[in-house]
Amino acid sequence: MGRIFYTFFLILLSFGSVYAQNQEITRIPFFLNNDHIIIQLNINNSPPLNFMFDSGAGGILINKSVSDSLGLEAVTERTNTGAVGTHTVSILKGNTIKLGEAQINGVNMMRDDNKFEELDSGGEVAGIIGFHVLSRFVVKIDYNANELILYNRSNYAYEGDGVVVPIVLTYNLPIVVAKIKISDTSEMEGFFLVDTGARSYLIISSPTVDKYNMIEEVGDYYVLKTEVGSSGKKSKIMFGKVRSLQFAEHEFYNLPTVLSQAVEGVLSFDGINGIIGNRVLKKFNITFDYQRGLIYLEPNENIGKEYKVNVSGFKITFVGGKPFIKDVIEHSPATRAGLRNGDEIIAIEGQVVDKLNHKEIREYFTEEDKRLKLIIRRGSKLKYTEIRLKELI
Repeated sequence: MGRIFYTFFLILLSFGSVYAQNQEITRIPFFLNNDHIIIQLNINNSPPLNFMFDSGAGGILINKSVSDSLGLEAVTERTNTGAVGTHTVSILKGNTIKLGEAQINGVNMMRDDNKFEELDSGGEVAGIIGFHVLSRFVVKIDYNANELILYNRSNYAYEGDGVVVPIVLTYNLPIVVAKIKISDTSEMEGFFLVDTGARSYLIISSPTVDKYNMIEEVGDYYVLKTEVGSSGKKSKIMFGKVRSLQFAEHEFYNLPTVLSQAVEGVLSFDGINGIIGNRVLKKFNITFDYQRGLIYLEPNENIGKEYKVNVSGFKITFVGGKPFIKDVIEHSPATRAGLRNGDEIIAIEGQVVDKLNHKEIREYFTEEDKRLKLIIRRGSKLKYTEIRLKELI
């Protein structure tokens, strides 16, 4: 009888250990806002707030107007380093953050005077979060189901068939090794930040651009001076294509690439060669396991989709739900159509934009060789023009 009881006890223990392994804490739905991951969370029992989930964020940023509305008071200031520069932020201590069924206590946040992006739904992003979640849980980003899945990190064991990639945490940021073929005769291997908060496919840091003479090596490129990252500072950047990126046992050919000219911030650091952005990362369901220094990447339905490239020569920014033209590129379809920074788009192909959502407006400007009739407002005057969309590189 004793032997039978002991055997039964061992069976129960084994079932218990299986149950405890890969213990799921919570699931958090997200949506992609022009390729930024947006989740909802609560701060100190606040209503749900929209936050960008950014593996390239070493701290938590919150917009000043939101923190003021929650009655949060700053106790000190510090300098925060972004992609292309630094800026001063205020520190808000001892906060509680709730994400689904998960709760993080005693959190310090950085209050940022810069506004974050406007959502396609018309609301605004209240802040940015990354390391504080990734360092406390094993986090799976499921781009098929649009969910973040948080697991207990202490007893997690990966059970999938994806590629296992070692990471090193530098400044609280996940760094991997990847290889770039710059041209037919030039290639390099280096350290790259895995950054879900970067909309680009690939960004090369300015020291690496200079070291490998990339501006000459990549061939065709165009130049733009624009705001980059959370600092709100402008930087000159060049857009071209590298022959390939080798990452997670996959090779991505003729990849659109940003060639940084930053003199400050992460993209000016010698020790980081660049950033692998969310337009590459979303081709995988990706699990971050900071405790074990690993990420796991499983190719998903996006793996074979074509790359998006700029065919209009401008970006669209939304202010109060209205679309405005920004970052007009010289010698592009935009300049040939006479468009300028600050022009408000009123109608596209006879369709008033008030009847379109943000995503539908953007989609109009993605198809090469398409001709579009536009009505724009410049100051107090309405103007008619026509633009022919064409790849810039």
